[in-house]
Amino acid sequence: MPQISTIVINDGAASPVAHTFTPLGKDADGVFWWEQTTPAPANKLGAKRIGYKQTRELSSKNQLTASSKVGYSITLPTLETLANNSAGITPPPTVSYKEIAYVNMTLAERSLTQERKDTRVLTINLLGHAMAVANIDTLEPSYS
Repeated sequence: MPQISTIVINDGAASPVAHTFTPLGKDADGVFWWEQTTPAPANKLGAKRIGYKQTRELSSKNQLTASSKVGYSITLPTLETLANNSAGITPPPTVSYKEIAYVNMTLAERSLTQERKDTRVLTINLLGHAMAVANIDTLEPSYS
């Protein structure tokens, strides 16, 4: 079983940059977080984050089912600096907006490893498909 460790993934730049995410630990909601440490953000508010949570699924009667939910998120904040104040002092940057992606899977515990692998790989490949690339990168809809 893999241990919690540093995650290194490339971005989508023309010359991809490797981003290193260092594990932080769980928050009060049981989400395990990683924060970008390399390249180091100029301001911690601008650090990218990865979240992960895995839980057993419960029925409407609060009984365990034979499924687990696995979820990942990645948050990419963009900072902005507002205009100088009346004394000419530049305020610290604040978060202007965030790009957030969620991947949630409900996986039957009795499914085969290959079936779960197919779910993961098909999801990755879907995001690389030309239609999904256009939908995401240029906000181009795929319907008429």
